[in-house]
Amino acid sequence: MEFRVLGPIDVRERGRDITPSAPKQRQVLALLMAKANHRVSVPALLDEVWDGEPPRTATTALQTYIGAIRKALAAATGTGARAVADHRLVTDGNGYVLRLQPEEWDRPRFERLVLDARSLLERREAQAAVDVLGEALAMWRGAPFCNVRPGSRLTAQARVLNEAHLAACEARIDALLLCRRFQEAVGEAVALVGDHPYHENLHTQLMRALYASGRRAAALDVYQSLHHRMTDDLGIPPSPTTTTLHHVMLQDRPDQRYLAAAGAGALL
Repeated sequence: MEFRVLGPIDVRERGRDITPSAPKQRQVLALLMAKANHRVSVPALLDEVWDGEPPRTATTALQTYIGAIRKALAAATGTGARAVADHRLVTDGNGYVLRLQPEEWDRPRFERLVLDARSLLERREAQAAVDVLGEALAMWRGAPFCNVRPGSRLTAQARVLNEAHLAACEARIDALLLCRRFQEAVGEAVALVGDHPYHENLHTQLMRALYASGRRAAALDVYQSLHHRMTDDLGIPPSPTTTTLHHVMLQDRPDQRYLAAAGAGALL
């Protein structure tokens, strides 16, 4: 079976979609998938599905949802609901555990690829890191849990996954800069800056990529936009690291060693 959380939740058996269509069943399964191989308590599931205000019949309804999910998994795999209850969707005290093998779901594979890419970057094998990170990011199909009405727990799980996605995107831009693929780095950084207007590292990555592409004025404009946005909206200036990069880029004879270390000195 295949369980996917890097986008809308999706459960497949031999390519056939068996994701529950009933909204509350899908919500229960989404939280179990988000916490796969860990116990999710009944109170946590009730709180997620009924926004902290479960009716008196909620526990019975939850048992019905679990039973329906087990039956769907059993029917898809040609096994019995009892076998699913014993080995796949297991009752654990006052809670449930969805047992998944690493090869059955997308999250561990994504995390493993990102770790491999970071190791490649540490060894300065930038081109290989670009390829591995591209493979990892290609696994994403949209916003996590976007086909589920999220409660507080799924919202937190989505935030964790989105942060992991953003970190992988940043690592890929760094790898592109090391490969001197500056235009590609510009394209990827521009899209991310638009989505994260206060994220300094993304702005410095875009500055570096533009500067290394020979677009000094555009790189300086990125800093000015960030500076105005942060001071006007947040009341704070950019960090010393960002400010230092800006000052170096202002110089007609910039510090070559600094720019090289920042990934922006290739054309100077």
